Amino acid sequence: MLQRLIGYLLFIPFIVFYSYVLGPALKAVLVPGGLVIFFFILGPDAFFHHWRNAKSNTETTKEKGIQPG
Repeated sequence: MLQRLIGYLLFIPFIVFYSYVLGPALKAVLVPGGLVIFFFILGPDAFFHHWRNAKSNTETTKEKGIQPG
């Protein structure tokens, strides 16, 4: 009983911290960092070509009202 109570007291704050603090902070760092790595790997021309294709596909699905995935 005491072990379970201690487990919940440790688990719940960790989940809240991860969901509302650590998760968004990691996304704010890792997503732009990944895009920068792609930029360096592909080069500027290829990167922006694929970026524009992805953006146009997203705008097309919004206009048609198609749900992605």
